[in-house]
Amino acid sequence: MKSVARFYRHAHLSFKALFGWLNPGVYLMVMVINPLSQLLFFAMLAKYAFQGSNLAGYVVSNALLLCVMNAVFGMMTVINTDRQMGTLQLVVASPASKIAVFFARAIFHIVSGLFTAALGLAFGMLIFGLTFSGEQLAWLGLVWTVSISAACGLGFVISSFALWSPSMHIWSNLLASVLLLFSGASFPRSHMPDWMYRLSEFFPLTRGVEATKLLIRTGDNGFTTLLTQMAVEGLLGCGFFLLGILLFYYAEYLARVKGNMEME
Repeated sequence: MKSVARFYRHAHLSFKALFGWLNPGVYLMVMVINPLSQLLFFAMLAKYAFQGSNLAGYVVSNALLLCVMNAVFGMMTVINTDRQMGTLQLVVASPASKIAVFFARAIFHIVSGLFTAALGLAFGMLIFGLTFSGEQLAWLGLVWTVSISAACGLGFVISSFALWSPSMHIWSNLLASVLLLFSGASFPRSHMPDWMYRLSEFFPLTRGVEATKLLIRTGDNGFTTLLTQMAVEGLLGCGFFLLGILLFYYAEYLARVKGNMEME
């Protein structure tokens, strides 16, 4: 129990310290006002482009996309802030398990991403007068949990770039744009060129957006398809987390060989 309590305490303190929670005004601007304005923009754009057809699917899909604030920009802070504060050397030299340290830091971003997406869903339902059954909302919770966790896995891979690159804002903004484009949240993926369609299969959130639209469509009971998509999404997320850990251990190895803990 002590190890579980220590894990939770580390995760909680890391999230508070690394993502502006200590300043509620910053959190409100970054995690509430900015995501909701993004949702409203893309929902209105889809409503205009498709004359209101399947509007509920686009609103709910864009609510899921709001997790990018945590999956990309939040996860970027997992390693980058340690480097900026000069504490990365202590983390690398520590005998503590790096997997436990970084997973603890990631877990609250997954929870926060779910909260932001749920907030966007409530906002979209209020603005556009949408209603969903309890069964649909329960399945959405499952789909979003898996999909947001997978997106945080890719965010962790990008976060590991902080060990080599000082320009993390370029990487994070690029990844956020890529996820927005390749997910198909604001338009059908069938409209993509063939190469984009094939490439989108390798990004998280793509299957989450498809599953979300499938759930929202009236009378569609393809739950077997949903579970298959989420199984693939979950495996993809595990692969990203594993790749991020391997990149960190490689950087740690280079640092020990070169005797340079700044890793530049």
